[in-house]
Amino acid sequence: MDHRGLRKRLAGADCTSCGAAIIGDGVVVLADRGDVAFVQLTCRDCGSRTLSLVVKDAAGPRRDAGRHPELDPAMEVRLAGSPSVAETDVTDMRRFLDGWQGDLRTLLGGGT
Repeated sequence: MDHRGLRKRLAGADCTSCGAAIIGDGVVVLADRGDVAFVQLTCRDCGSRTLSLVVKDAAGPRRDAGRHPELDPAMEVRLAGSPSVAETDVTDMRRFLDGWQGDLRTLLGGGT
């Protein structure tokens, strides 16, 4: 189904969760309709899966290396030096939330 070579062309895209490069085996073309393709990107580092829409362009599929379009430049600078979320962080937060009895506003420090 990958007659346009999208797997090879999208290999190296950044994981939207941890920023690691997606390897070729982590790219699966789910559907290709010529001008539009649906792909699944799976990160071998953190295990997250992302569904992506690839729109045909004269230059081919594009990706912004390392740039997250939903973040403004100031937020990108602030987050650039932050470490990735580790498995222990997720385990610790799950353990904490299992015992949490309050609401989200209180949890985030917004008071009642």
